[in-house]
Amino acid sequence: MLKLEHGSAAYRADLALYGVLSLSLAATLALASPSPSRPGLAAWALAGLCTWTLMEYLLHRFVLHGLPPFSRWHAHHHDRPKALIALPTLLSAGLFALLAVAPAWLVWGPWPACALSFGLVSGYGLYGLTHHATHHRVPGWVQRSAWLSRRRRWHARHHAASRLGQRVGHFGVSLDLWDHVFRTDGAASGPGGARGRP
Repeated sequence: MLKLEHGSAAYRADLALYGVLSLSLAATLALASPSPSRPGLAAWALAGLCTWTLMEYLLHRFVLHGLPPFSRWHAHHHDRPKALIALPTLLSAGLFALLAVAPAWLVWGPWPACALSFGLVSGYGLYGLTHHATHHRVPGWVQRSAWLSRRRRWHARHHAASRLGQRVGHFGVSLDLWDHVFRTDGAASGPGGARGRP
């Protein structure tokens, strides 16, 4: 839970933790939130999910490919893409609590904070599962998904550019929208990428 390179059990526990947390937040919102506020809470959850997609892009582009020590840690993933390397669970959970849940709770109250957290955590969980599936074997029915095939090709371009010392792009793992918006979808020839190693 504290190491960058997880053992198999800790790696799977990290993925499971965010799945359980997401389901728990969804159940809490569905069963305990005030009925009249549920449409607004759904909007908060959608805002959290959309916010995560932008955070995923920005963190990958500017932190994992630009800010030490994170860029050095991420370089380990580029050197060994099949290794079970992930942000330590206690660090990721602590950052969510400190930078998202606590401020949202203080500013908007418990129910919007819960809904926003549900969106953020679900997005992070989807990112984790997608990133895992781009590098590792997954069940056949998942493997045959057209969506996953597109994500794998997209992420492979990101790794190939890094490996070849080309301009790195394709930073979105679960979604390529922000690469198109910020014009980092051209990898070797497109503007705005980061040069060379992660």
